[in-house]
Amino acid sequence: MHPSVEYVFLRTTEELCSFVAAWRRLWDRDPAALPFQSPDWLVPWWKQFGTEELCAVVIVREGEAIGFLPLYVYRDTVKRQRQLLPLGVGTTDYLDGVFAPECSVEEIGEAVELLRSEMAHDVFCASQLPDQSRLLEALKQRSAERDLGSEAGSRRDNAFFISQSDACSRMPAARMTDLPQKIRRNAMYYRNRAQRCGTLELVQADESNWQDVFSKLRQLHTMRWQSRGEDGVLVDERVVQWHQEAIPLLLRARLLRLMALKLDKEIIAVLYSLIDREREGRRAQYFYITAYSPEHADLRPGTLLIAYAVEHAAKEGVTAIDMLRGDEGYKQIWHMEKAPTWCVTQFAAANSIEHDGQQTAVLVG
Repeated sequence: MHPSVEYVFLRTTEELCSFVAAWRRLWDRDPAALPFQSPDWLVPWWKQFGTEELCAVVIVREGEAIGFLPLYVYRDTVKRQRQLLPLGVGTTDYLDGVFAPECSVEEIGEAVELLRSEMAHDVFCASQLPDQSRLLEALKQRSAERDLGSEAGSRRDNAFFISQSDACSRMPAARMTDLPQKIRRNAMYYRNRAQRCGTLELVQADESNWQDVFSKLRQLHTMRWQSRGEDGVLVDERVVQWHQEAIPLLLRARLLRLMALKLDKEIIAVLYSLIDREREGRRAQYFYITAYSPEHADLRPGTLLIAYAVEHAAKEGVTAIDMLRGDEGYKQIWHMEKAPTWCVTQFAAANSIEHDGQQTAVLVG
């Protein structure tokens, strides 16, 4: 029989930062943890997008953290809701908690209940949960228990609603010669064209040059979006500052692959990607942001960048390439398969929220 656990709340940025060392140890013990759940990704995110209503809970047994659920309250003034959400929401394609193998789904479910009872909110929403998420498992279990314990259809109050979130796109990592025939022919054709123009090479950024590569990524990404009459995500200074703090942390943790495709030493395309820590079996690389030079569009630098990066990943022992959310046309060309993610929503029946200095009743549902 396991010793009992205690649940410790973190309510300030200072408390969150003080927990980072224990968070890293816990993250390293969680076999399902992705780079997106690491403190190197989420703490810089919180510093830019966090509110004054942090509500994270640590599950502790015998003085050691065995589980962590980082959530906060976001006040949506359009929907007039207080939303209890995971850190990273909106800019992170896979969300989840972090759990040691010995942390039970019952203990995870209890942590969620404590969070919901501790923080005034109108809706709890955990989206982008991967299939293997233990938080998802715990919420499904709680939902089943609640259905059994109440009359069917008698109450919407505290009911769970489980639906699919945006799926992510995956393909096997492969060397250039093992790519699907059409992709391989295109990649080799444009590689040969580029090599007739100069020396083509893929360079991986490190602590000495990541700032130059990230600056080029920002420039190329913004140029591409502005050519469509839109602003890209990298025009937002908060986003830029988040990544500028996260990148050196991710590099030191060996969770980042920031790569530049160069033609005669000129960067013509950049890939910002995260990678799973080394482990047996499944290991994925996540293509987060790509950008390429419109001046070299006739050489298909985006296609070349992905082909080179996929080959580099295969040589590194990566088994899967995950291009995350979105239905961009190039993902269909690369024969992507959809990896489903899930959203669990739980409403409160009726609450009030301060809005423009007024107390307003909010009926959800």
